[in-house]
Amino acid sequence: MAGGVSVERAAIQGGMNCCKASIHELETAARSLRQNYQRAGANGWKDQKYTALGGIVNECCTALIKPVDELQDCLVKLNDLMAAVVAYESTSIY
Repeated sequence: MAGGVSVERAAIQGGMNCCKASIHELETAARSLRQNYQRAGANGWKDQKYTALGGIVNECCTALIKPVDELQDCLVKLNDLMAAVVAYESTSIY
């Protein structure tokens, strides 16, 4: 490849897998945090401290989910890169 650049499909696939795993873990953590908070309320814990904790839980869940859009954009770009590498590798100059 030009300029000593080398891209392997395995490296791209590894990046894609990392993005997918990160998205899954972030979404799972936010969902679990919300469910545990709601479960505490369902068990009768509904005072001012519970309400204050709800604000903190919402902030945490928002922060956990924030990078998901960027990771999904990375997945799109990595898919495009994979398609370009596959097309390049299938090109014959003979």
